[in-house]
Amino acid sequence: MKQQKTSNFNQALWLFISQSSAFALVIVSAAVLSRYFTKSDYGTYKQVMYVYTTLHTVFVAGLPGIFSYFIPRLSDGQGKTLVNRFTVVLGFLGAAFSFVLYFGSSFIAQALKNPELADGLKIFALVPLLTLPTLGVEGIYTALRKTKQVAFYQIVSKSFTLLCVIVPVLLFKGSYKTAITGWTVASFIIFIFALWMKSRPYVRIKPELIPNMYKSVFGYSVPLMGASIVGMLLHSANQFFVSRYYGTVIFAEFSNGYISVPFIGMIAGSVKNVLTPLFSRANFEGNMQQILLTYKNSAVKITDIIFPLLLFCMFFAKDIMIVLYGNQYAVSTVYFQISILKDFCEVLPYLSILLAFGKSNVYFYIHLFAAICIWTANALVVHNHLHPAFIAVASSVTQILMVSFVFWYFNHTLKIKLIRPIIKHVLIVCLHASIILYAVYLIKTVYLNDLGSMISLIICISIFYPILAVSGKIVKINYLEFLSNLLKKR
Repeated sequence: MKQQKTSNFNQALWLFISQSSAFALVIVSAAVLSRYFTKSDYGTYKQVMYVYTTLHTVFVAGLPGIFSYFIPRLSDGQGKTLVNRFTVVLGFLGAAFSFVLYFGSSFIAQALKNPELADGLKIFALVPLLTLPTLGVEGIYTALRKTKQVAFYQIVSKSFTLLCVIVPVLLFKGSYKTAITGWTVASFIIFIFALWMKSRPYVRIKPELIPNMYKSVFGYSVPLMGASIVGMLLHSANQFFVSRYYGTVIFAEFSNGYISVPFIGMIAGSVKNVLTPLFSRANFEGNMQQILLTYKNSAVKITDIIFPLLLFCMFFAKDIMIVLYGNQYAVSTVYFQISILKDFCEVLPYLSILLAFGKSNVYFYIHLFAAICIWTANALVVHNHLHPAFIAVASSVTQILMVSFVFWYFNHTLKIKLIRPIIKHVLIVCLHASIILYAVYLIKTVYLNDLGSMISLIICISIFYPILAVSGKIVKINYLEFLSNLLKKR
């Protein structure tokens, strides 16, 4: 058992490292481009990214997740067949995506009331054709428990993309179109690299037939496709209303601020990706009790890592926005703080459990109801000419209620008590970290305000975490367990 826990930790650790590269791409590119471009140009660049990520959800619709779910159930030969066939399927979807992006660019630009957006989308149109077939690398290697290779792939690909986006802009004093062109060039090189990565585990393996492959795969993924499309509506509402009704300048401020703390997605996503194949195998073998215990242990460890970080970001949100994007984006602070509220509820992954119990329809209906609520609330905010911060509030409140309902469903319908065993632990962590942070914030206000945001943050972090770790012994919480485990693996 101890060996299995260690193995799971290693898998999650490498996935965390791999997702750090995605975090670097988003944050570093945003930090550089937001300082170099005007707010109008930066807003247009962010609109291109918004359109891409929104339509990406529609065309991909949950298909990359099939690899981590089915590969643990298949032989190596069947796994090769699954990877080859659905890489082709993703290629056709990428071609359709590119077609829609290019020929629908004028309509999309008109819908978002930004004529400049049409040219950016046409330049970007090749990217889906090149990127969709690459999807699934992480799922394949995670299912094969080779997440070190995932880290290698993500670090190389994201670093190369970052260089291709940033360097031409800085060297040639380019516009947002230069950044988009660089992204397209990077996508072509990564396309070749990813296809090699996907074929590498099956080089000397002969393909084997999978009985009812398409029926089984689409039977699993169709409900997720519906949920993904609804999820797209859920997560695109804010940016649509802000972009269309408040203009590109406010959109730039909103999109920079209303983001999840990047480490949330990285850590929670890593745990989810490790647990999904484990839940799949446990459900297949009829042994759910042990995996539920693993989930509870993981939840406690995630709380110890993430909740103090979230609270730190809440207290020092303004300084973080200034460090990342410059003084001109200090106004993004309010959006960032509102976004952090929902991060507290989204830390713990729940999709793996719903899928293991065959409740993907519940996932769909919850997201559908939440999407209706958010679009209705945002329309009311716009109709009444309220500040765009109310759009952020409506979104965060809706997502908090959605996640709360999921765990209520686990407790009362599936009779799985996941939250109750850790609620006391969560409250202790929040209270303990908040007391320390309040003291640190007072120190900053009195003594550090004249030092600049970067230096203030460094000093505050240097004060907060050592005190948290030492005083953790009083409340019987080992905040350094993750770090100590990490050092043991070196």
